[in-house]
Amino acid sequence: MHVYRRIFGFLALLMFLVSTPAFAEKFVVGYQPYDTISYQAIINSELGLWKQYVPKGTEIEFQGALQGTVVANNMLADKAHIGYMSVMPATILCSKPEQAEIKMVATAGMSEGTRCSLVLVRKDAPQFKSNEELARWMDGKVIAAPKGSASDQYLLKFFEKYNVKPGEYLNQSIEVIGTNFRIGKLDAASLWEPTLSRVATDVGEGVARIAADGRACDNPDLGMVVMRKDFMEKHPEVAKGYLRSELEAQRYLLDPKNWSNVIDMVSKHATGVPKRVLWYSIYGQVPSDSKEPVREWKSFYFNEREKLNIAEVAPFLLKDKRIKEVPKPGTVDDSLARQVFKEAGYTPVSATVTLGDIKGAPASACPFKD
Repeated sequence: MHVYRRIFGFLALLMFLVSTPAFAEKFVVGYQPYDTISYQAIINSELGLWKQYVPKGTEIEFQGALQGTVVANNMLADKAHIGYMSVMPATILCSKPEQAEIKMVATAGMSEGTRCSLVLVRKDAPQFKSNEELARWMDGKVIAAPKGSASDQYLLKFFEKYNVKPGEYLNQSIEVIGTNFRIGKLDAASLWEPTLSRVATDVGEGVARIAADGRACDNPDLGMVVMRKDFMEKHPEVAKGYLRSELEAQRYLLDPKNWSNVIDMVSKHATGVPKRVLWYSIYGQVPSDSKEPVREWKSFYFNEREKLNIAEVAPFLLKDKRIKEVPKPGTVDDSLARQVFKEAGYTPVSATVTLGDIKGAPASACPFKD
């Protein structure tokens, strides 16, 4: 009898092992909870969209970071496999193939420069009639940006175009910039949403004011999804499945009927930021007097405007000695994203915008009052 029990127990264990994955493969997605570029990553995490598309037994961990450079460093160290960041940190990341080969695989969204390409000035600064007048006021002033970010890239281009000579150009995080505006230690800065709207006058604290956006020096905002090449080669179905979930998260974010739900989800990650600010950071009209109705557009894969922006950044960074070499050919590779989009059966909205755009709404349209 004991022999039969042992045999039965062995067979049951064998059947369990056969039907259960040998181990759960875990992959890390680096995202920025305090950056609208990552709002769809939050949607993906909160709704568990990725679970529908990756192979059984796969685990995805979403790791938050305050800046794209942190995500980039984790990817170089093989501590993250997928990342969300703007084009500048992505280009710097992809220019280091001796450490790790990284591919730019999809766009997370793009604007004309209303997400992280803006000049904020202290609340008592003059009202400027032109970008040139703003530039002359900035001469000799204390100015800050998180170095290595898209906001840093924007200010460098603004300085170059208008020959601005700041008294100090400081490397400060988004939280420090906000604090220094509050205590009067900064004259101007550039940073990104939602911290930008949190400190600005439209719906935030009013300790700073938007004085210029990306159109002042033809500097659009481009966010993207990047992946380690070795991850894509070793786990192609995970890479493909994750991109499909990214596609669905972007479509969810664009649908107006989901906007309140989106902000409810984002508020769990961007703790401490009022929901009114979070809503305005992506669905609001910035600057508030803008004549351009489109706040941002989502194309998932790279269309011509996205490709042009990527091509412009590397030479600029090389000239400024931020990188030693431009990313190698093939770094920009959205072939998997295009395959995912095609297999999903969707139709592009247009030749320039694949999924759709967000029309900026006035603060009065915000459903949140806190």
